Amino acid sequence: MTAPPTTTIQQQQHRTKKTKTGSRGSRGHGWYTLYRSGRGGRHLQGQYYNRDVSKLHSLNDEVFDMGSEFAYLDISVGAAADNHEDGDDLVKKESNIGRVVIQLATAALPVTTQNFKQLCLANPPSSLSTTSNENVVENEEIGYLHTKAHLIDTTIGIAFGDVLHNNGISGRCHPSIVTTNTSSPLQPYSFADESKVISHSSPGIVTMLSPSVHSNDSRFLIQTVEDAPHLDGRYVAFGRVVGVSDDNHGSGGGMDFLMKHVIKGVFTKRGRPTADVKIVGCGVLSKEDVVELMKEDDSDLGSRSAA
Repeated sequence: MTAPPTTTIQQQQHRTKKTKTGSRGSRGHGWYTLYRSGRGGRHLQGQYYNRDVSKLHSLNDEVFDMGSEFAYLDISVGAAADNHEDGDDLVKKESNIGRVVIQLATAALPVTTQNFKQLCLANPPSSLSTTSNENVVENEEIGYLHTKAHLIDTTIGIAFGDVLHNNGISGRCHPSIVTTNTSSPLQPYSFADESKVISHSSPGIVTMLSPSVHSNDSRFLIQTVEDAPHLDGRYVAFGRVVGVSDDNHGSGGGMDFLMKHVIKGVFTKRGRPTADVKIVGCGVLSKEDVVELMKEDDSDLGSRSAA
């Protein structure tokens, strides 16, 4: 009695079964030994298993040591955003207003940092439209003042900088930055990418949020996680939050304020904050001012340690 002829489907299943099996497993010879020794490769250890974070920290320090300047953002959370008035004593009394000082790598990234500084120094109108408004686009006095955080992602960071509609769908660089050589035809109010020499290897890194290549505008992200390797090579990082605070601005500032009052203190719905996280003051600091703030931080730390 002869066996029935095999069908085409049975032949395909047989060939597939032969290719999937092997003498030492589908992952190759000695894969378990490599896995236990930490040499398992990307398919076992993750895409960034051999990332040297400490070396990246030192490289970032070298970039900032080439030459840097400082800017600041006064950020309010909740009701303080509606009651804030520049120069009023309320700034000193509100506990949910903090100052974030940012060190800018001006020597390595002159165009990106200049755009950030100019937007910090601008004096825009007190209210922004949430719909398309050509008058706002043509207004050169646009800046970060009165803008809000449009995205809070606990796995990445806090997104700011929509100077047009305040909802994250648009942005515009400062008019002094736009040139015919750098502006993208698809993004007329943008500028080209500079060197991606700063790695997203530590919390506090400030990076541009560009919708595509060579389309940087005004939107930026403050990283709040320890390491974000998936952002390297994609976005241009240009600054970092330094560990100085100002007691004249509510509960201090820096990353401690962002983590306590924004990341952990603001409820979000699909990344959108339900409370206003608003920039109520911004500008540029001199190195002398930053040195004084660092001295005050050191003295406060010493007094607390002595107590």
